[in-house]
Formats: sequence, C-alpha cells, structure tokens
Amino acid sequence: MTMAIQRDSTGDAAMRSLPSIFEAACLIRCTGVGRSPGARPLGHDFGPGSGPAPGPTSGSAIGTLTPGASFLSGGDTALPGPSAAPAYTGAALRAGGVAVLAEFNQPEAAERLSRLLADLGVAASWATLVGGGRRQYFVHRVTIPGSSWVSTVGQLAAGWRQGRHFLLRTDPVGASSPHNARREALARRAWQAASLAAGRQRRGGLFGVRLADQEMAAVLVRSARLLGATASIRSRPGCLQVSVTSVTSEAALLEITTPPLRVAS
Repeated sequence: MTMAIQRDSTGDAAMRSLPSIFEAACLIRCTGVGRSPGARPLGHDFGPGSGPAPGPTSGSAIGTLTPGASFLSGGDTALPGPSAAPAYTGAALRAGGVAVLAEFNQPEAAERLSRLLADLGVAASWATLVGGGRRQYFVHRVTIPGSSWVSTVGQLAAGWRQGRHFLLRTDPVGASSPHNARREALARRAWQAASLAAGRQRRGGLFGVRLADQEMAAVLVRSARLLGATASIRSRPGCLQVSVTSVTSEAALLEITTPPLRVAS
C-alpha cells in the first residue's frame, strides 16, 4: 500500500511539472529559423556581451541548431544514453564542464528557458554574446552544467513526448474534465513558447510564427484549436509558417500571442 501511494505521489508530481518541462522543450524546438547575419556554427567564439540586447532580426530564432534542439528533434524514441554527453555536445562543452543547451536571438526566450529549468531544479544560466565585427549581432545562450546534460535532455525529451501525446490525441473529453484542462494548459504553453522563440509575423493571418520543426508546427495547429482558434501550415523557403487564421474570441487570440511574464508556480 505504501509503495502504491509513493508511486501515485510521484506521478502527480510529474503531471504538475509537465507544463513547465513541455514549454522548455518547445522553446528549444523553436530554434533554427531566421539565420542571423554572420551567424556561425556552434563552435564559433563570441565575445561576452554586457547584458540583454535585441537580436539582429526582430522576432527570428537564431540560425544554428544547438545540441539540445537537435536531440529533441531526433524522434520520439531518442533518449540520451549514459555516454551521450561528452560525445554529443562536442563543441558545446566549455571550460568547467558547461554545456550549451540552446541559443536565441531574443533575450526574453533565453531568460524564460533559464527560469523554467531553474524551477525544475536545473542550474541553468544565460548570457548575451556578441559577434560579427562591424555588423554586430547578439546571441543569447542558455547553458547547463555538463554533468546534468544527460538527465536534463532526457527529462525534456520525455516531457515533449508526453505533452505532444496529450495534445494530439483525439478522444473526446468533457469541458470540465481534468484531462481537457491539462490539454488546454499545454496548448497555451506551446504557443507562448513559439511567441517568444520562433520568428513572429503578422502577414497571411491574424498572427503567425516561423519555425523549422514539423512536429512543433503540428502541435501549434492542434493547440490553436484547443484554445478556440484555427491555424494553418504553409511551407516557405527554409521554414514552415504557422498562421492563426481565425479565432472565436479576442481572449483566444490573447492566449496565443501573449508571452508569459513569469514562470507559473
């Protein structure tokens, strides 16, 4: 009986943390579109910035896929093994065993991911780096200890799979059921992440984002429906454009387009 209660408590805790884990995974999956002028591969040496600064192209995600983004985009069955960290991160590992998890050109996205990870017990930090010589551009980089790379990416990958499963399942649920409330919460987190990290645009619909990940695009379309809106996907050179084409209310549009101000408790 005691073991059963402990398992139930562990499951409840995992469900409570799922929205934050899922949002963090969505932020990472939204990187990789809108290559910034002079963007370099992950191993390029940037100079330290003096603090948060706007990116070179307003609203676009940085053009280099970090190991974290690549890992999360590796398929539903990909999970890191015990020896994955040193081999997989490669140039992402820095002096002191620090691993780069994600890079954005918007400081708000980097700050949000760091706060979500900290809320989940991961010692994440973010910093602004400057590159490009005369044509300066800014990269907002989120790092975690190399020792926690495998466990963190494994947690994010599992949270992504579970959240995606909840959102894409089509079984009917009652409007007041906890299951439906969970799906709406995950849908809201997916669009909030995209509004921070993906390339925002307002042409071809009421609101839209540009991203490279097909699974993330499908999640956004489904999430829009759960929040009372309709969204479509169009292929564009180098990216996918997900546009909100109609909403049932202004509240639905605000839920989709308004980034979070703080990490939910």
